[in-house]
Amino acid sequence: MSGLQIAKSDGRIVREGAVMRIGCAVLLTGLLIPSVSWALDAPADVAAFFETARHHIGERVTLDHCHLVYATEEEITCVGLLPAEAAGDARMAGKLLIRVGAAEISGRKRALSHCAGGALNEVCKVSVSGEVFDASRSFGLDEARLLGLREAAIRWPD
Repeated sequence: MSGLQIAKSDGRIVREGAVMRIGCAVLLTGLLIPSVSWALDAPADVAAFFETARHHIGERVTLDHCHLVYATEEEITCVGLLPAEAAGDARMAGKLLIRVGAAEISGRKRALSHCAGGALNEVCKVSVSGEVFDASRSFGLDEARLLGLREAAIRWPD
């Protein structure tokens, strides 16, 4: 056998190189897994997300306080609102195009029945998870001017 051998108290002999490789693999796996799940699961407020959205293209995100409007079979618009001013008027921070995933049939049906118009109803205030994508080209716009979430899942408040 080549390499340094270590005698264990139970009588086994183990090569040092093999122990080091296994230990490193376990350590690296443990370090990578929590960071990946954090990136996927950390919710963000949709109004704050608009400032950095274009830097998240290709990433999966969860956005809270998304007001669904103009729901159709193909897509839904998510409006993010800034906090109301003293006059009580809410201001729009931005909007995202939501393309609901094929498995999200009940969420799509609920959005169609409650959020088809342009009213900012509380019943249509949801959290949405999906992959950020640049939807601009499908509308003939420059790059990163209209962003969306594809394969999205809607989480209703109830």
